[in-house]
Amino acid sequence: SHVLKLPIPRQVIKTVTKEEVILLLDACANIRDYFLIMLLFETGMRIGEALSLWLEDFDISSCTINICDRGEMENLAEIKTVSSPRKLDCTVELMDIFSEYICLYHNVQVKTNHVFVKLEGKSTGKAMDYTNVDNLFRALRDKTGIYVTPHMFRHTSLSLLYSVGWEPELLRMRAGHKNIYTTPNTYVHPSDEEIADAFRKSSDSLMISSPLEKRCDE
Repeated sequence: SHVLKLPIPRQVIKTVTKEEVILLLDACANIRDYFLIMLLFETGMRIGEALSLWLEDFDISSCTINICDRGEMENLAEIKTVSSPRKLDCTVELMDIFSEYICLYHNVQVKTNHVFVKLEGKSTGKAMDYTNVDNLFRALRDKTGIYVTPHMFRHTSLSLLYSVGWEPELLRMRAGHKNIYTTPNTYVHPSDEEIADAFRKSSDSLMISSPLEKRCDE
């Protein structure tokens, strides 16, 4: 009458290194793909949030990106309601790439307000969708031999911010989480080297005078 339930080991979330990000960027065929990879890596936003971005969500003067829920999108991109609205700070370099991309591809033929658009085929100029993203990441994996998914950039970005001292509440707000415990439990992944380094820096506080040493001295 009693069913034995074995504990399921928690899956270790994978991240990418900066060196791998550089290789992935070098493998991009156009500036749209380059910009998308940079955006995901720097901001840690979800792929659905990236595909939901409109041109007016980018404030170049203040280097910020606004994420807001506008309901059902033409490309079926989804934003978690609890995550929006929120504002993400970004670098000048990311805004420069955004500006260059917009100048190159957002011409009079583009009829959508979405930032990311399709660049070829019958649907050129329409909003980029999840299938296009899947095809892009499959191509990047084939070119580089690096297994990567859009969500891995989210784990990587938040983990890097944690490693340089970001407080949990700041990470929660940037990630767009409702619960403060969700961010460190899910997205923060210190490496073995970071754990060892942290121990070395704090090991002095654990040192005590050994009773054995005292007996030896006597």
